[in-house]
Amino acid sequence: MKKLFSLMLVLLLVLAGNVPASADARSDYESYLSAYNAYRNAVNEGKPASEVQGYLNAYKAAKALYEGNLNKATDKATAIETGTAAEVDTLSEAATFVATGEGERSATVAQQQLPTGLRRILEQLWSEKGRKDPDQAMKLLAGFIESSAGSKYADLARYELAKAYELLKDDVKTASTLLAQIGRNAPNSKLALLAKERMNYLAAGQKHIQWKNALNSTYGVSQAGYEKYRNTSWLAFPVKVTRWFGYAGKMLDFNKTQSDFEKFQVWYEDMGSKFAPSVDVTFDKFKVAYATSNEPSEISLFYSNSKSWYSRWKCLEEAKSSIDIQYFIMEKDIFGYSLLGMLLKKAQQGVKIRLLLDARGTKQLTRKLLGQDFLQELSEFDNVEIKVFNPVHTNLLSVFTDVRKLIASNHDKIIVVDEEISIIGGRNVSMDYFLEPEDHPGAYRDCDVVVKSTEVAKQLDYAFDEEFSKLKTFKIAKELWGNVDIMSDPLNAAYDTMYNHLLNESFVARKGANKKYLTAAADFMKELSGYGHLRDFSGFDPFASAIQAPVKIIDKHSLGGPRNDITDQMIKYIDGCKREVLLQNPYVVLTERMFNALKRAGKRGIPIIMHTNSPASTDSLATQAMFYADWKRIFKEIPGIKIYVYKGSNKLHAKNWVFDRKIGVVGTYNLDYLSEQVNSEVVAAVKSAEFAKELRDSIFDDIAKSAQYEISINEKGEVESVLGPDDLQGKKFWLLKTLSKFTIFKKLI
Repeated sequence: MKKLFSLMLVLLLVLAGNVPASADARSDYESYLSAYNAYRNAVNEGKPASEVQGYLNAYKAAKALYEGNLNKATDKATAIETGTAAEVDTLSEAATFVATGEGERSATVAQQQLPTGLRRILEQLWSEKGRKDPDQAMKLLAGFIESSAGSKYADLARYELAKAYELLKDDVKTASTLLAQIGRNAPNSKLALLAKERMNYLAAGQKHIQWKNALNSTYGVSQAGYEKYRNTSWLAFPVKVTRWFGYAGKMLDFNKTQSDFEKFQVWYEDMGSKFAPSVDVTFDKFKVAYATSNEPSEISLFYSNSKSWYSRWKCLEEAKSSIDIQYFIMEKDIFGYSLLGMLLKKAQQGVKIRLLLDARGTKQLTRKLLGQDFLQELSEFDNVEIKVFNPVHTNLLSVFTDVRKLIASNHDKIIVVDEEISIIGGRNVSMDYFLEPEDHPGAYRDCDVVVKSTEVAKQLDYAFDEEFSKLKTFKIAKELWGNVDIMSDPLNAAYDTMYNHLLNESFVARKGANKKYLTAAADFMKELSGYGHLRDFSGFDPFASAIQAPVKIIDKHSLGGPRNDITDQMIKYIDGCKREVLLQNPYVVLTERMFNALKRAGKRGIPIIMHTNSPASTDSLATQAMFYADWKRIFKEIPGIKIYVYKGSNKLHAKNWVFDRKIGVVGTYNLDYLSEQVNSEVVAAVKSAEFAKELRDSIFDDIAKSAQYEISINEKGEVESVLGPDDLQGKKFWLLKTLSKFTIFKKLI
């Protein structure tokens, strides 16, 4: 009976869809397709913007006319997007093989040549709503296969059903079974060969899981070995030494597994790139480390330095129960001191506080001798716990297993308040990140997101916990002889002067203020006096212009841990792009995996737009030197890439992506070896066309103030600079050029 019902539903869809289209509709479609191809060619050929706009307008007009003649009841959720959208996402490479004999780039034509009933089933299945609840469409697809056993479209339907089991149900076994049934009558057909390739990819996916399990296992064993070593007293010296050698051997096993897994990933990603789903499906499929909800969050994007500081101040000031903070850099200036002053106030109110600072990024506040006084002031409270990540003394012996462990850092920038409000982005804590360029010409151009969501807060807290609880963190303890050097006065002064300045009010000292407080307040007021664009805090609401969108936190461990979800996901997004890859990053030293992914996208004809620093704007001579060594190769091997660079005194520090104008990513992840292989990182991915547009527009605002690198190819096929780094020289450019010769060290930069 169920079988009969499925067949009847399929029949109704087919009959309903087989009403002949009018000649006008066919003509409109041909005009629409022709206009789109003309527009796409204009973009790919790099024609002037005014000319491209003309093609775009013609395409939009032809599209509107065509859609006006279509049945308004038809679900167009997966039709071509408005504007400059690329090909339809709903149909895979399988559909185009059957309909046109070509690859995925012909999906628009393929969709029009499919039986209408099948086309509508696939539109339903791969729409946003259909992906969330695919069972009905999958039943219809199975019914179509059974009712059309002799049709050339039956195998196509099997392929799409297999893809649905793989991507929407995580059922690789059923997907492989369906793929194995394709091509029984034509084993050498393109579709049959494609199905075999996908089966091989799914089999490799199981090996990928095995590799991850092996990595987690060897990591667990190495950590158990380190814990035994650390818990052994130096009084039992022979046992201590023996256990260190045992730990070192286990760590070497972990390092080898990590290295071998990376080699496997290069092969696996290249093999599977042609099967990458669209970017929104990739977002949906990603399983966060903690929590499961895909409910929309309130999210605000902040490029403004002052508003980013206001956001932090507002969220921390209103904290009631808990604060978790993690930073790579916290400077000893008014911003670092006033933030610590805020934490002191909250500690006195009984708020539970956890603070994690990096040993290399925050040397002045974390070093053991004459550096920890301010942190020890906070640690006097039982509700406060402060740790330093990877201090040198915990890792000296690890140098013998991997020298990079000595420089491995916690590069995360996280604030979670009351298990609901989260802040994540590229900013550290110092004047460079929170002052407007009008007040500080050397201010960084950076970016944050502020999120209101208990689920996102749980995800970020999980990322926080994984680093905070590591064995190679050092706890800031209370002073041995009690709180001898009291630092509450300067911290209180920093808090008070900052708050008065933000509210644009005159400073009023606390009652009973002592000389230490007043001296510190005078110094802080002098520092704040030049910051005229930091006085608009009154009435500020970080969520005044927030949008509602699903947000997922993507995390990565430092070198000593097994997790690297960020690189994996960014490469999946790049491989799944059908429209545009837009990236903004201050430090570009492309790793093999990232270079290959961008190269694949370029070969598919996907526009790649990169915004980064030039030698004139960079704050990192070493990373710019490696980019100087690579930039011509990037142009030569990544087709169609466009590179824009800052050229003035302002330094780019934002680390953002926009994929297909659907997914926006903001976080701490640099495009270099340190971020991919050494440091801990964290990013927020947002699925929203509205958010992606806001982020994209902001990046293009920066591009408008930038220079574009250009090259030419001589008769020998060599890349020559038309405009490049040599034309935008900064300080010590001679040293930059010298360092660029030492690419052997790029994995340490």
